[in-house]
Amino acid sequence: MSFKTDQESLRKWFLQTKREFPWRNQITPYKVWISEVMLQQTRADVVVDYFERWMQLFPTIQDLKNAPLESVLKAWEGLGYYSRARNIHKAAESLASYFPKDFSSLISIKGIGAYTANAILSFAFHEKVIAMDANVERVLCRYFALHDLKEIKKRAEGDLSPFHPFEIAEALIELGATICKKKPECENCPLSKGCLAYKNGSILQYPLAKKRKQTQEVFIEVQIYQYKELFGVNKKGKNELFQDLYLFHENRVSKEIFLKITAKSLFKKVVATATFYRFHLIANLIEIDQPLEGLEFYSLKECLKKSFSSGHKRILHQLVSIKENKECIP
Repeated sequence: MSFKTDQESLRKWFLQTKREFPWRNQITPYKVWISEVMLQQTRADVVVDYFERWMQLFPTIQDLKNAPLESVLKAWEGLGYYSRARNIHKAAESLASYFPKDFSSLISIKGIGAYTANAILSFAFHEKVIAMDANVERVLCRYFALHDLKEIKKRAEGDLSPFHPFEIAEALIELGATICKKKPECENCPLSKGCLAYKNGSILQYPLAKKRKQTQEVFIEVQIYQYKELFGVNKKGKNELFQDLYLFHENRVSKEIFLKITAKSLFKKVVATATFYRFHLIANLIEIDQPLEGLEFYSLKECLKKSFSSGHKRILHQLVSIKENKECIP
């Protein structure tokens, strides 16, 4: 058996069992682009609501191009890695007039890497290419019993059927997400007959584990300054972490002080991650007699319309609950 013959079994399996997602309906290059960027670092079931809301707000690339950046960031709020949203908004300026159909033109656009470019070429334009995300890498490393990603991509694309190649490419993603996981379900796999790692009993040796940078734990007291019915926030500037997003005032503290503040606070602790940081946040509400320099003051209603970092958004919701005398949202 070989991938050239096994892929038809994979295709049939995919067509019978594939999950329903909105980006798989009435496919366009725009839909593929947005969904693939959203799916980076985020589970598919989480992305569904974001994708549907996005398409309601910005149904075309032209609508996205004409939208203010703050509206785009607000629509992205909660997905994290906000540079993706800024790159999407910037790319819409050129893509609104023409959507490239070749790899080199696509990857020349900031925010579109090799994987996303290949996904667009495959799913939108039905080119004979494979989009290699972590799921596909895992499937093909095991199938060919190889660690060399360039070689396995070359072999798989060389064998890729000219008939419905986009279905095979998407089937590989689906297989990695649902069957060929870290702990695989080989008995349910349509590629098991030709999978060399399965035959050799070496399935768990592929792919090689990637070294991950150690996460840094950061403890922060979030100081919410209240002036009358207004609350102080600041918008992060260019090249700062959380660029273009709103945050309450922060004060980095030691773990020991953080725990003492947590014991007395009306707020619940919030944990949020960004790149290689894990932020532990606890908020305190501080009433003041006059606005402080360096902060912008808005009502809660106005704050809710602005795009906050995920951790501060959860604190904002807790603040709303406290002000309404309701139970805090964790």
